Amino acid sequence: MGNPPNDKKHAVSLRLEQGSSDGNDKFQLNRHRLSNLGLVIITTFETRRAVELVCDSLDGTRKRLDLLGALESGLIELVDSGNTNLIAFDSTKSQQLGCMKIPPKPSPQHYQVRAGLRTDTTSERWKDIVRPGNSYDLRLSKNKGEKLSVGRDDEIIHFTVYDDPAPPKLFARLEMPRSCHLSGHSPFKFIIEYTTDSERPITIDKSRSPLSNVETEDKVSWPAAFGCFDSDPHPSFPEDADFVEVLPDKPWRFEYTLEKADNSQVGGLEDLESDQKYKPRIAGDALKGFSRWQFGRKKDLLSGKPEEIKRRWEIDEEKQGRLIVDSQNEPVEFNVVE
Repeated sequence: MGNPPNDKKHAVSLRLEQGSSDGNDKFQLNRHRLSNLGLVIITTFETRRAVELVCDSLDGTRKRLDLLGALESGLIELVDSGNTNLIAFDSTKSQQLGCMKIPPKPSPQHYQVRAGLRTDTTSERWKDIVRPGNSYDLRLSKNKGEKLSVGRDDEIIHFTVYDDPAPPKLFARLEMPRSCHLSGHSPFKFIIEYTTDSERPITIDKSRSPLSNVETEDKVSWPAAFGCFDSDPHPSFPEDADFVEVLPDKPWRFEYTLEKADNSQVGGLEDLESDQKYKPRIAGDALKGFSRWQFGRKKDLLSGKPEEIKRRWEIDEEKQGRLIVDSQNEPVEFNVVE
């Protein structure tokens, strides 16, 4: 990893940085990308005053830079790694300007701000620009922005293009009664119903749901978390109950009843306030999807000796892709009464 150029004639210096997570160098044309393709590291040598960076396709609020917009504006260049040919983009398109305030630099050893490099890899535009099996490099242009005092490092972001088929989708609906009685006489049950667009059965893991107050947006602190994860949190192989199946004609329903705490119940009702309205939602981590799944019925995928089952579940999760969950009916609300 390179360091920002130590040239104080530049008010701001930019550097590209490769992502460090698994699969970050893979550009999938048929699968939505959840993470940044890389980072733009922003540094200033101003020690007393902030610097404002104004740039095409920059979202200063969320600290994101749109890759296609940056390529069209000429800030970033795309190069075919195999033949070093520069891929041309239409630079006549008008881009939306964004700005980001860069605070003074208290130490010469660190950067101030990072901006994520974002793009929709499934866009039809990318299918016209890159080719599956080819590798490409992103680099900061040396020829744009010269009238601005912006330094640019030589670091690159490298990726290879793949056109693996998209995995099926999951759709989740959150259901519950419109009113919750603190007395507990009328059971208050959360239900998450999962369906799929797959024509074949799939076996996956479970998920969980958090809650927040509509007026205050404060999250309710439950006495216990419930649910299952998309990978085994324990050293041993998951139990059979950790796996569920979703069929084309039969959804899977996850149910949880909120009850008063006692020696046999974890509770939850006591954490709600009377005469308040609450807005539950499916957890954001759950909507990021599940990487541990397979086509097939649960009874078939978990049949045989333990060693056989473990081998059967030694799958290439990256090649197979992640199951994305689409929430269908949020937001939903319920009232709390005595």
